[in-house]
Amino acid sequence: MKILVVPIEMPLPANSGGRIDVARRLRALRDGGHDTALLTWHNVARDGVLPEAVLAQLGSLCSSHHVALIRRSVLESLRRSAHLWRLPSYAAARWVTLDKPAVLAWARAFAPDVLMLDGLYGIAAVRWLAAQLGVPWVYRSHNIEQVYMRYQRERATGAGARLRLTANLLGLRRVEEAVVREAACTFDISVTDAAHWRARGHRQVQWLPTIVDADFQAAMARADAGAPVWDLAYFGNLNTPNNVEAVEWLLTQVLPRLSDPQLRVALAGSHPSPVVRRLAAADRRVTLLADPPSIPAVAGTARVLVNPVQGGSGVNLKSVEMLFSAAQLVSTPAGVQGLPAEAAACFAVHAEAVAFAQAVAKAVASAQGGAATIDPELRRTAREPFAPAGALQVLEKCLRQVMKGAGA
Repeated sequence: MKILVVPIEMPLPANSGGRIDVARRLRALRDGGHDTALLTWHNVARDGVLPEAVLAQLGSLCSSHHVALIRRSVLESLRRSAHLWRLPSYAAARWVTLDKPAVLAWARAFAPDVLMLDGLYGIAAVRWLAAQLGVPWVYRSHNIEQVYMRYQRERATGAGARLRLTANLLGLRRVEEAVVREAACTFDISVTDAAHWRARGHRQVQWLPTIVDADFQAAMARADAGAPVWDLAYFGNLNTPNNVEAVEWLLTQVLPRLSDPQLRVALAGSHPSPVVRRLAAADRRVTLLADPPSIPAVAGTARVLVNPVQGGSGVNLKSVEMLFSAAQLVSTPAGVQGLPAEAAACFAVHAEAVAFAQAVAKAVASAQGGAATIDPELRRTAREPFAPAGALQVLEKCLRQVMKGAGA
């Protein structure tokens, strides 16, 4: 099967949940014998020049790629604004930065059987390419985007960030509804969000679990085999508004309720914000591990892993990855939203800081005492859907049906 995948940003480096989800799925497709091409974007204004080494690494994920650059020049911004009547700002940015003749020639040379819109904001490119090539397209949903973006805007700091998020919310609900309606199939990362769309009359929606690949599982197992380094650990990017909010709640509302002065706490993740750095420095028990080379090396050496996220949409990839550790797990309700019941049952779940802190203290004490409080069979059952083979089977079955329907 030849699949042209259109994620909203470069999947490499795989240092955020969205990028990791795309990169692992591309590897699974490659290992399953499928031929993939990648049309995506790189934000030069935000992330700087795209390193050649990163482009070279794309060869391990796909057989061909085309990367458009978002520069935020004056002309580009004006063209982007001109499309806001029909597209959210982030989608308009991707449409106006395409070299359309070059992209079309490249796509025709690849000759895909199907297009996969991976994240919402490449929608204009996918609609256009599907029409030009005469092939069907499917959608991979990472969130109920309108819910996720409203949540991020409410917690964003700085007028510029709030303005960008407000512009992106213009027409977002309308476009998202249209995408789920038009796609030959929508693959949702969240069982909860999939149910939301079905309840709104969209029947062509399937749960497609995110993948935890063999390399991550093996690295976690190696780390688990060693002596514990941390009593408590949190991992995830340390800069998006929802994650900064989660860290702030953990360090100001939960940690002060844990009286043990010898508690060893790790915060591990990419690009820590000034707020995260300040809060981490305020408690000598906390060690900030900025941009760690290996998340499993941290998570696998913790007695207890926590997800203190306060809201949002979709699925927290960190919660899925936490299932593959031997640690005891504590989460807020938002941290386990979208997971199957078997996975959510592996967590102690509490919304209030007092109960959350008590659960953490109990889990740390149990782990320090060597108590066997984890049900191995429950953890094994919870992990099964997130293995590459299971997710690939769901994807392949639906794509074959889509292609068969398109050829009828």
